[in-house]
Amino acid sequence: MNERWICAVSVAAVWTDPDAARLVDLPALDHPVQLEKWLGQLSYQERLALSTEKRIQTQLLYGESVIVEEVVGDWAKIIAISQPSQKDPRGYPGWVPLVQLSMREKPRVQQFVRVTARETWITELTGEPFLRVSFNTVFPCGLPEGKRMRVWTPHGWKLIGVSVVERLDEVTNPNPLTAGRKFIGLPYLWGGMSAWGFDCSGFIHNLWKACGVLLPRDACDQAETGIPVSLNQEEWKLGDLLFFSTNEDTSISHVGMYAGNGRMLHAPSTGKSVEQIKLVGSEYTESLCSVRRVNE
Repeated sequence: MNERWICAVSVAAVWTDPDAARLVDLPALDHPVQLEKWLGQLSYQERLALSTEKRIQTQLLYGESVIVEEVVGDWAKIIAISQPSQKDPRGYPGWVPLVQLSMREKPRVQQFVRVTARETWITELTGEPFLRVSFNTVFPCGLPEGKRMRVWTPHGWKLIGVSVVERLDEVTNPNPLTAGRKFIGLPYLWGGMSAWGFDCSGFIHNLWKACGVLLPRDACDQAETGIPVSLNQEEWKLGDLLFFSTNEDTSISHVGMYAGNGRMLHAPSTGKSVEQIKLVGSEYTESLCSVRRVNE
């Protein structure tokens, strides 16, 4: 099959297989997706099972392109082509409900904008609210019309505020820490890639993506990017990636970002929220195994 489709909901979970979704996950399978309802009804154990039972792989943002390899019933086997992974040379694999995808072709435009706000609304051309979208959602765009501009979506042309986007070729604040700190307090979500929740590597991937740098999706792959840096904290720079391993086989179990003055910005684990902490005296002190610099 190998057809190009696009995500047609604000955020779509990419599941390990069609049997991975539970009854409690039904709001996450809808079109439109009901993110607040889904996340609000998940217990701690149900959230934790997204990872321990390997239910979710990653997420797609509105308008994100995928390769549809095959359709089986109500599900599509996809490759998320903008999320590099060792799992597939084309991108990140998984399954998405077919109803959350669209075959609509993107227009041939020269300009694209990325959402810089934590989240924002796009509206109908009449100004009526249409859909709430996440940080880092990318749209083909037209010219500004006063305080708004036209953006192309899987549902046709809509409007978005000029103040909440920036052009991809004009990144005004290439600082991942600035982008990341606006999410302090956001609850962790395994597989999360949006303003409704990040996991540790999804958080890092999105912060650097906002600065025009495309990192792999997973921490184990991110640990092979950039250049190695000493474990000596005195040699670290702002934005360096800090990798941790709690396993004897030294596999990467966590990633955070150096925020200066001995602090780390990261999305910790299920039940916790994005935070900036002092490394000394934390649970991560003894498990630091690698530091990488991606912006040189």
